[in-house]
Amino acid sequence: MECLKLSFAALSLVAVSAFAGPITTVPWNGHPGAASFTFDDGLHSQTNNLTFLDNMPDVTVTFFVCTNTMGFGSNTQPHLNYAKKGHEIGNHTATHKNLTQNADLNSEISGAASKLRGMGLEATSLATPYCAQNQTVKNAINKEHFISRGCGGSGLTGWDTEPDWMQIDSHYWQQNGSTVSAFKSSADQAASQSKWHVQLNHGVGADWDVISAADIKTLIEYAVSKKLWVASFSTVGAYLRAHFTIDKAAATNTANGFTVKWTSPHAHMPKSVPLRVKIQGAQGKTVSQKGKEIKPNSDGTYTIEFMALELEVSGEALSSSSSKQVKSSSSSVVSSSSSKLAESSSSAPSSSSMQSSSSSETNGIAPRIAFESGAVMVHCQVFDANGQLMMSKNVMAGSASEAWNNVKAGLMNGVYFMRYGKIDGRNTQIIQVRK
Repeated sequence: MECLKLSFAALSLVAVSAFAGPITTVPWNGHPGAASFTFDDGLHSQTNNLTFLDNMPDVTVTFFVCTNTMGFGSNTQPHLNYAKKGHEIGNHTATHKNLTQNADLNSEISGAASKLRGMGLEATSLATPYCAQNQTVKNAINKEHFISRGCGGSGLTGWDTEPDWMQIDSHYWQQNGSTVSAFKSSADQAASQSKWHVQLNHGVGADWDVISAADIKTLIEYAVSKKLWVASFSTVGAYLRAHFTIDKAAATNTANGFTVKWTSPHAHMPKSVPLRVKIQGAQGKTVSQKGKEIKPNSDGTYTIEFMALELEVSGEALSSSSSKQVKSSSSSVVSSSSSKLAESSSSAPSSSSMQSSSSSETNGIAPRIAFESGAVMVHCQVFDANGQLMMSKNVMAGSASEAWNNVKAGLMNGVYFMRYGKIDGRNTQIIQVRK
């Protein structure tokens, strides 16, 4: 792992990019996974038999209602009572037609959404009747809703890969063939694989595709026992969608900190999307949104409002050490290509492996932070040649070379810049490395 020749321009690029993407969303609001329980058609068997939810204040579910037919079409009040308690009312179209078979998409989708707005309900999500989808239908849904639920598979969605927002899969409970044990298995997978389990239900104790009140209560309680985040479809979906936006948001340095701004990924996101996040460079500084200070949680994370679309970190200037490096002469940042950061990937290098035939040149290109005796916690950021943040990690290390050995796993072979320093932001340095 050799230290390479580092040009003045390249070092400047990394210094400017050092705080690109400083916000990282905590997966699933700090839980190992998530679960959403959805109920289609707006049936009164649901409102009659889900009263046990009143004893689960931290659980919210989603009712996808048909505005002009079935239970909701004849009497909206039972579902509106659940909405007042924090449960979600989503759009299941006006008359439950198959949207792929010459249905009037405007009246079925937009008409139903408009009717719900007239009741004071902003339905941010939709579920397609009969799970019927095509691109035309998706385009129509996208005009009114930021997310749509389909069905037919395992009902598991991962954290790291952006899904088709207009066709989130769900695990369909059917009266004949579905078992509690099978759906518990889906919850187990969500917890062990950091995924979102979405369950589709219809009648509760009556009507069609019936699940008993006892069984649905058992499954919801089981998801809670697995420490899953059990919340409505739009709540979890908005959290997931926001993460793909805010984790890429770049920072702009200010005189005593930095600001981060981003754009909402959809016009019909919920009005409020609380996100639990980690913020690099915020230690000991003030985090605020729209002039309101955001205090850190007990674990050092922050719960911010995604829909504020901006965040400010202020306090002691964040990049003073990087600025000093950039202002140094170009001769002080050029080293021999024979300078070593690490001798091999299989052994931890000694401090002598950082030296070259020209110690003054090496000290210019690869300065070391003042490590205390023994290993200390070091904050490392690794960037590619274009200044794109590839990895951010805190590691225990006693030298820069040991820090590099501890963060390079998973990176492809190539040239990188490593920015490292104490986790409080002091003694920051930048070196160029190769894997």
